[in-house]
Amino acid sequence: MKPILLIHGYASEGKDNNVKAIYGSLPDDLKGLFGDAVEELDLSRWISLNDGISLDDVSFAMERALRSDNYKHLLESGFHVIIHSTGALVVKNWISLFSAKPSPINNLVHLAGANFGSGLAHIGRGQLSRWGRLIFGNTGRGLKVLNELEFGAWKTLDMHLEFLAPENDIYDDFEVQEFCLNGSQTLDLLRVVPIRYVKEDSSDNTVRTSSCNLNYNYIAVNPKESAFDLSIDELNDIIELRLNDQPIDDVYYEYELDYLSENRREIPFAVVYETAHFGGDIGIVSGSDNRNSVLPLIEAAIKTPYADDAYQKVVELFKTANDDTFNKAKDLRSNIFEWDKQSQYEGHAQLIFRIVDQFGNAVEDFDITFKTHEFSKNQPRLEKMIEDQHGNKKDKGTITFYLRTQSYDKVNREWIDLLNEVANLDIEITGYEPLSGDISYLPVNIHLTTDLIQRVIQNFRTTIVDVVLVRLPSEKVFNIEKC
Repeated sequence: MKPILLIHGYASEGKDNNVKAIYGSLPDDLKGLFGDAVEELDLSRWISLNDGISLDDVSFAMERALRSDNYKHLLESGFHVIIHSTGALVVKNWISLFSAKPSPINNLVHLAGANFGSGLAHIGRGQLSRWGRLIFGNTGRGLKVLNELEFGAWKTLDMHLEFLAPENDIYDDFEVQEFCLNGSQTLDLLRVVPIRYVKEDSSDNTVRTSSCNLNYNYIAVNPKESAFDLSIDELNDIIELRLNDQPIDDVYYEYELDYLSENRREIPFAVVYETAHFGGDIGIVSGSDNRNSVLPLIEAAIKTPYADDAYQKVVELFKTANDDTFNKAKDLRSNIFEWDKQSQYEGHAQLIFRIVDQFGNAVEDFDITFKTHEFSKNQPRLEKMIEDQHGNKKDKGTITFYLRTQSYDKVNREWIDLLNEVANLDIEITGYEPLSGDISYLPVNIHLTTDLIQRVIQNFRTTIVDVVLVRLPSEKVFNIEKC
Protein backbone atom coordinates (compact mmCIF):
# COMPACT_ATOMS: atom_id res chain seq x y z
CA MET A 1 0.00 0.00 0.00
CA LYS A 2 1.25 3.46 -0.90
CA PRO A 3 2.29 6.03 1.72
CA ILE A 4 -0.35 8.11 3.51
CA LEU A 5 0.13 11.83 4.16
CA LEU A 6 -1.95 13.55 6.87
CA ILE A 7 -2.75 17.26 6.53
CA HIS A 8 -4.37 19.08 9.46
CA GLY A 9 -6.75 22.04 9.54
CA TYR A 10 -6.81 25.68 10.61
CA ALA A 11 -5.40 26.45 14.08
CA SER A 12 -4.49 22.84 14.82
CA GLU A 13 -0.81 23.64 15.18
CA GLY A 14 -1.44 26.22 17.93
CA LYS A 15 1.68 27.47 19.66
CA ASP A 16 3.24 24.43 21.32
CA ASN A 17 1.42 21.42 19.83
CA ASN A 18 3.76 18.76 18.53
CA VAL A 19 2.84 16.82 15.42
CA LYS A 20 1.51 13.79 17.32
CA ALA A 21 -0.70 16.01 19.47
CA ILE A 22 -2.19 17.54 16.33
CA TYR A 23 -3.35 14.18 14.95
CA GLY A 24 -4.15 12.48 18.24
CA SER A 25 -4.77 8.75 17.91
CA LEU A 26 -5.27 8.79 14.12
CA PRO A 27 -1.70 7.71 13.20
CA ASP A 28 -1.89 4.74 15.59
CA ASP A 29 -5.40 3.96 14.34
CA LEU A 30 -4.09 3.84 10.78
CA LYS A 31 -1.21 1.59 11.80
CA GLY A 32 -3.77 -0.68 13.42
CA LEU A 33 -5.84 -0.76 10.24
CA PHE A 34 -3.07 -1.34 7.74
CA GLY A 35 -0.12 -2.63 9.77
CA ASP A 36 3.00 -3.25 7.71
CA ALA A 37 0.98 -3.00 4.50
CA VAL A 38 1.33 0.77 4.42
CA GLU A 39 4.80 1.72 3.25
CA GLU A 40 4.98 5.03 5.07
CA LEU A 41 2.90 7.32 7.26
CA ASP A 42 3.77 11.04 7.08
CA LEU A 43 2.42 13.74 9.39
CA SER A 44 2.51 17.25 7.94
CA ARG A 45 2.55 20.50 9.88
CA TRP A 46 1.71 23.84 8.32
CA ILE A 47 1.29 27.38 9.61
CA SER A 48 -2.30 28.64 9.61
CA LEU A 49 -2.14 31.23 12.38
CA ASN A 50 0.27 33.71 10.84
CA ASP A 51 -1.64 36.72 9.50
CA GLY A 52 0.71 37.16 6.54
CA ILE A 53 0.59 33.58 5.21
CA SER A 54 -1.94 32.80 2.48
CA LEU A 55 -3.39 29.56 1.15
CA ASP A 56 -1.17 29.87 -1.94
CA ASP A 57 1.88 30.19 0.34
CA VAL A 58 0.94 26.99 2.14
CA SER A 59 0.28 25.05 -1.06
CA PHE A 60 3.57 26.27 -2.53
CA ALA A 61 5.36 25.25 0.67
CA MET A 62 3.72 21.82 0.32
CA GLU A 63 5.09 21.58 -3.22
CA ARG A 64 8.60 22.50 -2.03
CA ALA A 65 8.42 19.95 0.79
CA LEU A 66 7.30 17.22 -1.60
CA ARG A 67 10.18 18.03 -3.97
CA SER A 68 12.76 17.88 -1.20
CA ASP A 69 15.17 14.93 -1.11
CA ASN A 70 13.33 13.33 1.81
CA TYR A 71 9.90 13.22 0.15
CA LYS A 72 10.31 13.43 -3.62
CA HIS A 73 9.69 9.68 -3.73
CA LEU A 74 6.04 10.44 -2.93
CA LEU A 75 5.72 12.35 -6.19
CA GLU A 76 7.39 9.53 -8.05
CA SER A 77 5.53 6.54 -6.61
CA GLY A 78 2.22 8.14 -5.58
CA PHE A 79 0.56 8.50 -2.19
CA HIS A 80 -2.78 8.83 -0.39
CA VAL A 81 -3.90 11.87 1.60
CA ILE A 82 -6.16 12.22 4.63
CA ILE A 83 -7.10 15.79 5.48
CA HIS A 84 -8.96 17.45 8.31
CA SER A 85 -10.99 20.64 7.86
CA THR A 86 -9.01 23.41 6.09
CA GLY A 87 -6.50 20.81 4.96
CA ALA A 88 -8.99 20.24 2.14
CA LEU A 89 -8.28 23.69 0.71
CA VAL A 90 -4.53 23.24 1.07
CA VAL A 91 -4.43 20.00 -0.90
CA LYS A 92 -7.03 20.94 -3.53
CA ASN A 93 -5.15 24.19 -4.14
CA TRP A 94 -1.93 22.19 -4.48
CA ILE A 95 -3.58 19.94 -7.05
CA SER A 96 -4.84 22.98 -8.95
CA LEU A 97 -1.50 24.80 -8.95
CA PHE A 98 1.16 22.11 -9.04
CA SER A 99 -0.09 18.59 -9.67
CA ALA A 100 0.75 16.61 -12.76
CA LYS A 101 -1.95 14.71 -14.65
CA PRO A 102 -2.49 12.09 -13.46
CA SER A 103 -1.76 13.30 -9.95
CA PRO A 104 0.58 11.47 -7.59
CA ILE A 105 -2.29 11.65 -5.09
CA ASN A 106 -4.39 8.53 -5.46
CA ASN A 107 -7.10 8.60 -2.80
CA LEU A 108 -8.03 11.80 -0.96
CA VAL A 109 -10.09 11.38 2.23
CA HIS A 110 -11.86 14.45 3.61
CA LEU A 111 -12.50 14.34 7.35
CA ALA A 112 -14.86 17.29 7.78
CA GLY A 113 -13.27 19.07 4.83
CA ALA A 114 -14.13 22.79 4.82
CA ASN A 115 -14.60 22.74 1.07
CA PHE A 116 -17.20 25.50 0.94
CA GLY A 117 -16.21 27.45 4.02
CA SER A 118 -16.91 27.64 7.72
CA GLY A 119 -19.02 30.06 9.71
CA LEU A 120 -16.18 30.36 12.20
CA ALA A 121 -13.96 32.03 9.59
CA HIS A 122 -15.52 35.47 9.87
CA ILE A 123 -16.11 34.94 13.60
CA GLY A 124 -12.36 34.31 13.78
CA ARG A 125 -11.75 37.83 12.53
CA GLY A 126 -14.15 39.25 15.11
CA GLN A 127 -15.08 37.86 18.53
CA LEU A 128 -12.61 35.00 18.46
CA SER A 129 -9.77 37.35 17.59
CA ARG A 130 -10.14 38.93 21.02
CA TRP A 131 -9.77 35.52 22.63
CA GLY A 132 -7.22 34.26 20.12
CA ARG A 133 -4.07 34.85 22.12
CA LEU A 134 -5.62 33.08 25.10
CA ILE A 135 -6.84 30.17 22.99
CA PHE A 136 -3.88 29.71 20.67
CA GLY A 137 -1.03 31.27 22.62
CA ASN A 138 1.27 33.86 21.07
CA THR A 139 -0.02 33.53 17.53
CA GLY A 140 -1.81 35.62 14.95
CA ARG A 141 -5.24 34.80 13.65
CA GLY A 142 -4.30 33.59 10.19
CA LEU A 143 -6.23 36.38 8.48
CA LYS A 144 -5.33 35.42 4.91
CA VAL A 145 -6.32 31.79 5.48
CA LEU A 146 -9.54 32.91 7.17
CA ASN A 147 -10.35 34.97 4.06
CA GLU A 148 -10.35 31.77 1.98
CA LEU A 149 -12.42 29.97 4.64
CA GLU A 150 -15.21 32.53 4.77
CA PHE A 151 -18.49 31.53 3.13
CA GLY A 152 -18.50 32.49 -0.53
CA ALA A 153 -14.78 33.29 -0.83
CA TRP A 154 -14.13 33.78 -4.54
CA LYS A 155 -10.77 32.06 -4.55
CA THR A 156 -12.23 28.96 -2.96
CA LEU A 157 -15.24 28.92 -5.28
CA ASP A 158 -13.03 29.34 -8.35
CA MET A 159 -10.69 26.61 -7.16
CA HIS A 160 -13.55 24.10 -7.04
CA LEU A 161 -15.08 25.30 -10.30
CA GLU A 162 -11.74 24.85 -12.09
CA PHE A 163 -12.24 21.11 -11.76
CA LEU A 164 -15.46 21.36 -13.81
CA ALA A 165 -13.52 22.59 -16.85
CA PRO A 166 -12.88 20.22 -19.78
CA GLU A 167 -9.76 18.07 -19.34
CA ASN A 168 -9.48 19.19 -15.71
CA ASP A 169 -11.78 16.69 -14.02
CA ILE A 170 -10.49 15.60 -10.61
CA TYR A 171 -11.33 11.93 -11.30
CA ASP A 172 -10.94 11.49 -15.05
CA ASP A 173 -7.93 13.75 -15.65
CA PHE A 174 -6.10 14.00 -12.32
CA GLU A 175 -7.19 10.45 -11.39
CA VAL A 176 -7.79 11.45 -7.78
CA GLN A 177 -10.57 9.62 -5.95
CA GLU A 178 -12.21 11.72 -3.23
CA PHE A 179 -14.20 10.58 -0.19
CA CYS A 180 -16.11 12.87 2.23
CA LEU A 181 -17.00 12.21 5.88
CA ASN A 182 -18.60 14.76 8.19
CA GLY A 183 -20.29 14.79 11.57
CA SER A 184 -23.56 16.45 12.56
CA GLN A 185 -22.96 16.94 16.29
CA THR A 186 -21.47 19.56 18.55
CA LEU A 187 -19.92 19.36 22.00
CA ASP A 188 -22.24 19.85 24.96
CA LEU A 189 -20.11 22.67 26.34
CA LEU A 190 -20.49 24.65 23.12
CA ARG A 191 -24.29 24.74 23.25
CA VAL A 192 -24.16 27.60 25.75
CA VAL A 193 -21.81 29.69 23.58
CA PRO A 194 -23.76 32.57 21.95
CA ILE A 195 -22.42 31.88 18.44
CA ARG A 196 -24.73 29.98 16.08
CA TYR A 197 -21.90 28.46 14.04
CA VAL A 198 -20.62 26.31 16.91
CA LYS A 199 -24.01 24.67 17.41
CA GLU A 200 -26.09 24.97 14.26
CA ASP A 201 -27.92 21.90 12.99
CA SER A 202 -26.47 19.71 10.24
CA SER A 203 -23.01 20.87 11.24
CA ASP A 204 -20.17 19.44 13.31
CA ASN A 205 -19.62 22.73 15.27
CA THR A 206 -17.25 24.05 12.59
CA VAL A 207 -18.13 22.67 9.15
CA ARG A 208 -21.62 22.19 7.74
CA THR A 209 -22.39 18.83 6.16
CA SER A 210 -23.34 20.69 2.98
CA SER A 211 -20.01 22.51 3.06
CA CYS A 212 -18.03 19.28 3.27
CA ASN A 213 -19.98 17.44 0.58
CA LEU A 214 -18.30 17.74 -2.83
CA ASN A 215 -21.43 16.67 -4.72
CA TYR A 216 -22.26 20.32 -5.29
CA ASN A 217 -24.43 21.98 -7.91
CA TYR A 218 -23.31 24.83 -10.13
CA ILE A 219 -25.56 27.14 -12.14
CA ALA A 220 -24.51 30.02 -14.39
CA VAL A 221 -27.02 32.80 -15.08
CA ASN A 222 -25.92 34.86 -18.08
CA PRO A 223 -27.50 37.68 -20.10
CA LYS A 224 -28.69 37.13 -23.64
CA GLU A 225 -27.40 39.43 -26.37
CA SER A 226 -30.75 41.24 -26.43
CA ALA A 227 -30.09 42.51 -22.89
CA PHE A 228 -27.27 44.75 -24.13
CA ASP A 229 -29.53 46.37 -26.74
CA LEU A 230 -32.07 47.67 -24.22
CA SER A 231 -32.67 51.40 -24.27
CA ILE A 232 -32.47 53.24 -20.97
CA ASP A 233 -36.23 53.88 -21.12
CA GLU A 234 -36.92 50.17 -21.55
CA LEU A 235 -34.57 49.35 -18.70
CA ASN A 236 -36.20 51.93 -16.44
CA ASP A 237 -39.62 50.40 -17.15
CA ILE A 238 -38.32 47.01 -16.01
CA ILE A 239 -36.73 48.49 -12.90
CA GLU A 240 -40.00 50.27 -12.12
CA LEU A 241 -41.85 46.95 -12.21
CA ARG A 242 -39.32 45.48 -9.82
CA LEU A 243 -39.57 48.44 -7.43
CA ASN A 244 -43.35 48.14 -7.44
CA ASP A 245 -43.13 44.47 -6.53
CA GLN A 246 -44.53 43.35 -9.87
CA PRO A 247 -43.26 40.25 -11.71
CA ILE A 248 -40.60 40.57 -14.38
CA ASP A 249 -40.70 38.44 -17.52
CA ASP A 250 -37.50 36.44 -17.55
CA VAL A 251 -36.58 37.00 -21.21
CA TYR A 252 -33.16 38.65 -20.98
CA TYR A 253 -31.25 35.96 -19.08
CA GLU A 254 -30.57 32.26 -19.59
CA TYR A 255 -29.48 29.49 -17.21
CA GLU A 256 -26.71 26.97 -17.74
CA LEU A 257 -27.48 23.70 -15.95
CA ASP A 258 -24.77 21.48 -17.44
CA TYR A 259 -22.81 21.34 -14.17
CA LEU A 260 -25.47 20.10 -11.79
CA SER A 261 -24.35 17.18 -9.66
CA GLU A 262 -26.76 14.91 -11.57
CA ASN A 263 -24.45 15.27 -14.60
CA ARG A 264 -21.26 14.34 -12.75
CA ARG A 265 -19.73 11.29 -11.12
CA GLU A 266 -20.98 10.89 -7.54
CA ILE A 267 -18.41 11.29 -4.75
CA PRO A 268 -18.76 9.06 -1.67
CA PHE A 269 -20.27 11.06 1.20
CA ALA A 270 -21.48 10.08 4.65
CA VAL A 271 -22.63 11.81 7.81
CA VAL A 272 -20.99 9.91 10.67
CA TYR A 273 -23.12 9.18 13.74
CA GLU A 274 -22.56 11.35 16.83
CA THR A 275 -19.38 12.94 15.50
CA ALA A 276 -18.08 16.48 15.92
CA HIS A 277 -15.26 18.49 14.36
CA PHE A 278 -12.96 18.01 17.35
CA GLY A 279 -13.03 16.57 20.84
CA GLY A 280 -11.55 13.58 22.61
CA ASP A 281 -14.83 11.66 22.75
CA ILE A 282 -16.57 12.36 19.44
CA GLY A 283 -14.03 14.29 17.32
CA ILE A 284 -13.78 12.99 13.76
CA VAL A 285 -9.97 12.79 13.82
CA SER A 286 -9.43 10.88 17.05
CA GLY A 287 -12.65 10.65 19.07
CA SER A 288 -12.74 7.56 21.25
CA ASP A 289 -16.48 6.89 20.96
CA ASN A 290 -16.87 6.91 17.17
CA ARG A 291 -13.89 4.87 15.93
CA ASN A 292 -16.16 2.02 14.84
CA SER A 293 -18.01 4.44 12.57
CA VAL A 294 -15.10 6.50 11.23
CA LEU A 295 -12.28 4.02 10.73
CA PRO A 296 -14.08 1.48 8.49
CA LEU A 297 -14.91 4.28 6.05
CA ILE A 298 -11.32 5.54 6.04
CA GLU A 299 -10.09 1.99 5.48
CA ALA A 300 -12.46 1.41 2.59
CA ALA A 301 -11.48 4.72 0.99
CA ILE A 302 -7.73 4.18 1.22
CA LYS A 303 -8.01 0.63 -0.14
CA THR A 304 -10.11 1.59 -3.18
CA PRO A 305 -8.24 0.94 -6.45
CA TYR A 306 -8.63 3.42 -9.27
CA ALA A 307 -11.52 1.88 -11.18
CA ASP A 308 -15.08 3.01 -11.89
CA ASP A 309 -16.75 -0.06 -10.44
CA ALA A 310 -14.59 -0.08 -7.30
CA TYR A 311 -15.25 3.63 -6.70
CA GLN A 312 -18.99 3.14 -7.20
CA LYS A 313 -19.01 0.34 -4.64
CA VAL A 314 -17.61 2.77 -2.07
CA VAL A 315 -20.27 5.32 -3.03
CA GLU A 316 -22.84 2.68 -2.07
CA LEU A 317 -20.91 1.73 1.08
CA PHE A 318 -20.91 5.36 2.23
CA LYS A 319 -24.64 5.62 1.49
CA THR A 320 -25.26 2.57 3.67
CA ALA A 321 -23.20 4.14 6.47
CA ASN A 322 -25.12 7.38 6.03
CA ASP A 323 -28.46 5.54 6.24
CA ASP A 324 -27.24 3.78 9.38
CA THR A 325 -26.45 7.14 10.97
CA PHE A 326 -29.95 8.45 10.40
CA ASN A 327 -31.58 5.23 11.56
CA LYS A 328 -29.60 5.45 14.80
CA ALA A 329 -30.47 9.14 15.16
CA LYS A 330 -34.15 8.20 15.34
CA ASP A 331 -33.49 6.55 18.70
CA LEU A 332 -31.84 9.54 20.33
CA ARG A 333 -33.80 10.77 23.35
CA SER A 334 -34.11 14.33 24.62
CA ASN A 335 -35.67 15.87 27.68
CA ILE A 336 -37.14 19.35 28.15
CA PHE A 337 -33.79 20.67 29.37
CA GLU A 338 -31.90 19.55 26.24
CA TRP A 339 -31.81 20.45 22.58
CA ASP A 340 -33.84 18.45 20.09
CA LYS A 341 -31.44 15.67 19.15
CA GLN A 342 -33.19 14.83 15.88
CA SER A 343 -33.17 18.43 14.67
CA GLN A 344 -29.36 18.44 14.67
CA TYR A 345 -29.54 15.73 11.98
CA GLU A 346 -32.21 17.36 9.81
CA GLY A 347 -30.84 17.98 6.34
CA HIS A 348 -29.79 21.47 5.30
CA ALA A 349 -28.62 22.98 2.02
CA GLN A 350 -26.21 25.81 1.36
CA LEU A 351 -27.01 28.25 -1.46
CA ILE A 352 -24.28 30.66 -2.59
CA PHE A 353 -24.93 33.56 -4.97
CA ARG A 354 -22.01 35.39 -6.59
CA ILE A 355 -23.11 38.46 -8.52
CA VAL A 356 -20.90 40.30 -11.02
CA ASP A 357 -21.42 42.61 -13.96
CA GLN A 358 -20.49 41.76 -17.56
CA PHE A 359 -16.95 42.99 -16.90
CA GLY A 360 -16.41 40.53 -14.04
CA ASN A 361 -16.59 43.17 -11.30
CA ALA A 362 -18.55 42.44 -8.14
CA VAL A 363 -21.98 44.04 -7.83
CA GLU A 364 -21.54 45.28 -4.28
CA ASP A 365 -25.01 46.71 -3.73
CA PHE A 366 -27.84 44.30 -4.50
CA ASP A 367 -30.85 42.61 -3.02
CA ILE A 368 -32.20 39.08 -3.46
CA THR A 369 -35.85 38.27 -2.85
CA PHE A 370 -37.24 34.74 -2.60
CA LYS A 371 -40.90 34.92 -3.55
CA THR A 372 -43.52 32.19 -3.72
CA HIS A 373 -46.61 33.52 -5.51
CA GLU A 374 -48.96 30.55 -5.31
CA PHE A 375 -48.99 27.79 -2.72
CA SER A 376 -51.39 25.61 -0.80
CA LYS A 377 -51.92 25.99 2.95
CA ASN A 378 -49.33 23.47 4.20
CA GLN A 379 -47.03 23.48 1.16
CA PRO A 380 -43.36 24.10 1.99
CA ARG A 381 -41.90 27.38 0.70
CA LEU A 382 -38.20 27.83 0.08
CA GLU A 383 -38.04 31.31 1.62
CA LYS A 384 -39.41 29.87 4.89
CA MET A 385 -36.53 27.38 5.02
CA ILE A 386 -33.81 30.06 5.27
CA GLU A 387 -32.14 30.02 8.70
CA ASP A 388 -29.00 32.06 8.09
CA GLN A 389 -27.55 34.37 5.48
CA HIS A 390 -24.03 35.73 5.28
CA GLY A 391 -22.61 38.35 2.94
CA ASN A 392 -18.91 37.82 2.37
CA LYS A 393 -17.02 40.69 4.01
CA LYS A 394 -14.02 40.60 1.69
CA ASP A 395 -15.44 39.46 -1.63
CA LYS A 396 -18.41 41.74 -2.12
CA GLY A 397 -21.23 40.59 -4.34
CA THR A 398 -21.46 37.21 -2.61
CA ILE A 399 -24.10 35.96 -0.19
CA THR A 400 -24.62 32.49 1.31
CA PHE A 401 -28.01 31.22 2.47
CA TYR A 402 -28.44 28.24 4.81
CA LEU A 403 -31.74 26.39 4.46
CA ARG A 404 -33.37 23.67 6.59
CA THR A 405 -34.65 21.35 3.87
CA GLN A 406 -35.65 18.38 6.00
CA SER A 407 -37.72 17.77 9.13
CA TYR A 408 -38.17 14.81 11.44
CA ASP A 409 -41.64 13.42 12.07
CA LYS A 410 -41.48 12.07 15.61
CA VAL A 411 -44.86 10.34 15.37
CA ASN A 412 -44.05 8.29 12.29
CA ARG A 413 -40.30 8.19 12.99
CA GLU A 414 -39.28 9.34 9.53
CA TRP A 415 -37.25 12.07 7.90
CA ILE A 416 -39.38 14.34 5.71
CA ASP A 417 -37.78 15.96 2.65
CA LEU A 418 -39.36 19.42 2.50
CA LEU A 419 -38.19 19.86 -1.08
CA ASN A 420 -40.44 17.07 -2.37
CA GLU A 421 -43.55 19.26 -2.37
CA VAL A 422 -41.97 22.72 -2.34
CA ALA A 423 -43.90 25.43 -4.15
CA ASN A 424 -42.75 27.09 -7.35
CA LEU A 425 -40.46 30.03 -6.63
CA ASP A 426 -39.13 33.25 -8.14
CA ILE A 427 -35.72 34.55 -7.08
CA GLU A 428 -35.44 38.22 -7.96
CA ILE A 429 -32.04 39.93 -8.01
CA THR A 430 -31.60 43.68 -8.38
CA GLY A 431 -28.33 45.60 -8.44
CA TYR A 432 -27.71 49.25 -7.55
CA GLU A 433 -24.96 51.78 -8.22
CA PRO A 434 -25.22 54.16 -5.25
CA LEU A 435 -22.58 56.57 -6.55
CA SER A 436 -24.14 57.41 -9.90
CA GLY A 437 -27.62 57.97 -11.29
CA ASP A 438 -26.32 57.23 -14.77
CA ILE A 439 -25.67 53.54 -14.14
CA SER A 440 -28.44 50.94 -13.86
CA TYR A 441 -28.54 47.16 -13.62
CA LEU A 442 -30.98 44.94 -15.48
CA PRO A 443 -32.80 42.87 -12.83
CA VAL A 444 -33.03 39.11 -13.20
CA ASN A 445 -35.93 36.91 -12.21
CA ILE A 446 -34.98 33.25 -11.82
CA HIS A 447 -38.14 31.15 -12.01
CA LEU A 448 -37.85 27.73 -10.38
CA THR A 449 -40.54 25.10 -10.67
CA THR A 450 -40.81 22.38 -8.04
CA ASP A 451 -39.01 19.94 -10.32
CA LEU A 452 -36.21 22.40 -11.02
CA ILE A 453 -35.80 23.24 -7.32
CA GLN A 454 -35.33 19.53 -6.61
CA ARG A 455 -32.64 19.34 -9.28
CA VAL A 456 -30.64 22.36 -8.15
CA ILE A 457 -31.03 22.25 -4.34
CA GLN A 458 -30.60 19.07 -2.27
CA ASN A 459 -30.16 18.02 1.33
CA PHE A 460 -26.56 18.10 2.60
CA ARG A 461 -25.28 19.83 -0.56
CA THR A 462 -24.08 23.24 -1.69
CA THR A 463 -25.40 25.05 -4.75
CA ILE A 464 -23.33 27.83 -6.34
CA VAL A 465 -25.16 30.33 -8.55
CA ASP A 466 -22.97 32.67 -10.61
CA VAL A 467 -25.05 35.59 -11.88
CA VAL A 468 -23.90 38.14 -14.47
CA LEU A 469 -26.08 41.26 -14.08
CA VAL A 470 -26.08 43.60 -17.06
CA ARG A 471 -24.75 47.06 -16.10
CA LEU A 472 -25.92 49.74 -18.50
CA PRO A 473 -24.77 53.39 -18.68
CA SER A 474 -27.13 56.17 -19.67
CA GLU A 475 -26.63 58.06 -22.93
CA LYS A 476 -24.98 60.82 -20.92
CA VAL A 477 -21.98 58.67 -20.00
CA PHE A 478 -20.67 58.85 -23.56
CA ASN A 479 -22.35 60.37 -26.59
CA ILE A 480 -21.33 61.47 -30.05
CA GLU A 481 -22.67 64.50 -31.93
CA LYS A 482 -22.02 65.61 -35.45
CA CYS A 483 -20.36 68.99 -35.71
